[in-house]
Amino acid sequence: MSSGLSHAKSDAAGFTNIDASKDRQYFVDYLDVARSRSGVKEGKNLSFSLLGLKPGDLVLDVGCGTGDDVIALAEIIGEKGRAIGIDNSEVMIDEARRRASKSNASNVEFHKESIYQIHFPSEKFNGVIVDRVFMHLEEPGKALQEIIRVTKKGDGRIVVHDPDWDSFVIDSQYKDVTRKIVKTHSDLLKNGATGRKMYGMFKEAGLVNVTVSGGVAIFTDYNPSFQLLELEKVSRVAVENGLISDEERTRWINGLQRNGEQGRFFASFMTFRTAGTRP
Repeated sequence: MSSGLSHAKSDAAGFTNIDASKDRQYFVDYLDVARSRSGVKEGKNLSFSLLGLKPGDLVLDVGCGTGDDVIALAEIIGEKGRAIGIDNSEVMIDEARRRASKSNASNVEFHKESIYQIHFPSEKFNGVIVDRVFMHLEEPGKALQEIIRVTKKGDGRIVVHDPDWDSFVIDSQYKDVTRKIVKTHSDLLKNGATGRKMYGMFKEAGLVNVTVSGGVAIFTDYNPSFQLLELEKVSRVAVENGLISDEERTRWINGLQRNGEQGRFFASFMTFRTAGTRP
């Protein structure tokens, strides 16, 4: 079964520096495959509902990627509203603009810029959404403060969705090797366990009406899951870091492949949606 992803390995910097990648299309394809997974649409709709948007509202998607969520949000707020996406990657912004043009969405716009320095004035947006971004950030606290700055006082809503990679599990007969590889996976990210931290960060930042809802991402199709979870790259890094031997890595991957052939591959991790209001 094809995953829809190119076979080229993603660069070590990954989503933090897409524009410097040798295979930029990999990241566009990655997001499309991830978005097509079962349950993702329902999760997106939950995030949208937590924003509490009304027709005519202004909404910002931080780290908008290919822009699909911005286009969906534009439908919710209607022609009198405005949905804006920002991303630090020119590749993603170009793709988002292309998709918006193809969809004939007229109330959207996209800008390449940093989450740490959003060019919009303070208290502009009725809602701000951030999906799977905080796990990549060097300074998550600084980013949250900037997001709060551009959110309207009184009733402006912020919704952040992120995985918790420290909850990552893979069914393998080689338990010790698995533990070292899943730890490597989390540690490769700037903030692999950020999902569990957002509730406390929202509270500390002074947001009110803070809620958190949890979900479970489940992977049972071997080929697309192996690539989406980047197990090839992560297991190689575990070898390079001296955590496992190359022989252990090969045995581990072969075991997962056998599980896939037998229809019993399984991997999973927790995800969290944290929502709050700017007082």
